[in-house]
Amino acid sequence: MCIIGAGALGIALAQHARRLGARVVLVDRGPPEAGDGPQHAMRMAALQASASRAHAVRQAVQFGMAGLDPKVSMKNVQERAAILADELAPLASAEHLAASGIEVVSGAARFADPQTLIVGDRQIRPRAVVIATGADCKVPPVPGLDQIDYFTPETILGNSRKLTHLLVVGGDSDALCLAQAFARLGSQVTLVPQGPILPEHDPEAVAILLSILRQEGVVVEEGANVSQFQPRTQGTGVVVEANNGAPHNLDVSHVLIANGRHVNLDTLSPQAARLRRGPDGHYAVGPHGETGNRRIRVVGAAAGVAPFHTALLHGRAVVELLLAGRTRQSLQFSPLVVMTDPPIAQIGRNLLPARAKARGQRLLRASMAENEQVRAQGAVPGLAKVALAPAGQVLSAAFIGSGASDLASVMAFAMERDIPLAALSRLTVVRPSLLASLVQLADEAADDETVPRWTQRFAHLARKLSFTRR
Repeated sequence: MCIIGAGALGIALAQHARRLGARVVLVDRGPPEAGDGPQHAMRMAALQASASRAHAVRQAVQFGMAGLDPKVSMKNVQERAAILADELAPLASAEHLAASGIEVVSGAARFADPQTLIVGDRQIRPRAVVIATGADCKVPPVPGLDQIDYFTPETILGNSRKLTHLLVVGGDSDALCLAQAFARLGSQVTLVPQGPILPEHDPEAVAILLSILRQEGVVVEEGANVSQFQPRTQGTGVVVEANNGAPHNLDVSHVLIANGRHVNLDTLSPQAARLRRGPDGHYAVGPHGETGNRRIRVVGAAAGVAPFHTALLHGRAVVELLLAGRTRQSLQFSPLVVMTDPPIAQIGRNLLPARAKARGQRLLRASMAENEQVRAQGAVPGLAKVALAPAGQVLSAAFIGSGASDLASVMAFAMERDIPLAALSRLTVVRPSLLASLVQLADEAADDETVPRWTQRFAHLARKLSFTRR
């Protein structure tokens, strides 16, 4: 098996294929795969951790301590992030991978024909090829953008200067995480989404997240678009069109473009391998990365699968199907998680539409502000929403709040195993615990199943008519 792309995804899939007994060739194309470098996630996590500490210092007054405005050194913040990232470098080295039986071939790669891959001056004719490349930052066609210097989610992680006023253009996960991090590190931050913000997530949960960002000082111009950049001697002028079409001007010191990603496989000569883009712009024509060439599969960004944890599940499923003809991976219930503070998570595309009640489906909700651990930690309020089928199985769920990613993982497991939500009421939780919010929803679902439906309807009618039993 040949895997193209020595980013975090490609390395993980090469190791997985090797554990399954395959002979593996990993193609390292040279520069780190965009958005998927082995050290990218660590640098992002380190930056967010420093930002979280700065935010905690400011919020210390609510815990009985003096609240201070921390003096942030971006140089020291980035040096720490670089050290942590460099500690991971040996794990991605050719020597380490070779020790586990993976052959690393470096050089520019291209297909010569549907069966042959050329890497440098070497020809490879593998039984199967998995394309696990990264994805470049999508640059919006805004006049003047080509005349200014701007950051991408990769390049800003190497910045060691304080950014006086950062304009974030985009509304994806990178945009929100970086906007919050730099606001906490002392920058003035304006977010112009250039389209919908996290459209895959529950709108109510997204609204709570945006409210939290605004409370932390991020100016969110929801529904607005940047219509022009104006280069200046110092900083950049920006023309922003508000939701109502009215333009206004901004003066910013730096610009970050985080407007999604796009895949470009042109350097691989995809036509020679009989690869063609589908209507959605991706190269996959099937759920498991199938392409127009039965020998070649695409995973991750090239297949339109994100974020990383979902791309990893997808990639493992593809590798297992190629090597064993079957897979144990399930992609249907993989949660979408954005690691802001607090995180926001979604499982399933949509919560219940209005017409769903007629089919006996239910929508349960719980405020995480009532959770004991959330209150003790002084964390911001959150929300848990779960849509149930008539038999009690979970159809979809949305979480925002402390521990939302962990709650989503538990819920995804229950959905995959077809476990009714009410069954989670028997979960033993040591309090205080964030899982108590999930058990609260499960208790409500169990009560609905215990009390006959006609009794519930009568009680609802009695409350509506202000009827009191004497």
